[in-house]
Amino acid sequence: MVINNTYDFHFFHLLVILKKKQMENNMNPREDKIFLLIRGYCDEHLDNEYLRLCTELFDDLLDYPKTINRGKEEIWAAAIIWTIGSANFLGDKSFEPYASLSDVCSYFNANTSTVGQKASKVRDVFDIGFMNTKYQRSDSQMTNFLENLAVTEKGFIVSREPFMIDNKEIEFVEDGEEELPKNYILFLESMHPIKNVDLYQIEYLFKSILEEDEKFQRIQIADQKQVHVYFYGRQAKALIFNDKLNSKKFKVIETIDQPLTEE
Repeated sequence: MVINNTYDFHFFHLLVILKKKQMENNMNPREDKIFLLIRGYCDEHLDNEYLRLCTELFDDLLDYPKTINRGKEEIWAAAIIWTIGSANFLGDKSFEPYASLSDVCSYFNANTSTVGQKASKVRDVFDIGFMNTKYQRSDSQMTNFLENLAVTEKGFIVSREPFMIDNKEIEFVEDGEEELPKNYILFLESMHPIKNVDLYQIEYLFKSILEEDEKFQRIQIADQKQVHVYFYGRQAKALIFNDKLNSKKFKVIETIDQPLTEE
């Protein structure tokens, strides 16, 4: 095995540990089977990076033998893969590799509800999610983004570097500075024709991220597939709201200062 980088070395180290556990009989045949099932699926349908992360999680689960030694091996293999996959957008067709929960469960002949519930419990135990970089791919944009975050003295989370939305730069304050509220217009783009119910949902979500000194002003449809949100607040809300949307239907494309004639 050729070790090319830190991640390869760490994965190789994990494999050595697992092999040592096997030789010392610290891994029973059941645990060995779970690992082989995981490795088989990753080799056939995913890649080495997913195998590395699944191996990492599997090794962590070995510290809870009473837990991992209950239930079918196939259920555990599928749950571990889906736990890692759900934290790395495996179920999003715009990412590669791609696999749905049904795809994973079909491979292992496992029930989707059972696997989904077990994966949810594993995520809770190990605090696995988009904000936990331990179980994220090394090529994850989320990992790079989180590494560029900083916390101000007042507890606000801001970016150390400009944030790009569709190749347009959004400026954030430097460490130690406080961003003052201003009047902005947030441009949202939709992949589908906009309905009135969409406006209510956008307004509700946007209000939920505002601070006490910020204010939602109004929302209007600019054309069939674009919405403008007028608000008094901080420009960093563009990033927060884009994440809050968590939907392919709408996305933030730009934030500009309101003209002086705007109220």
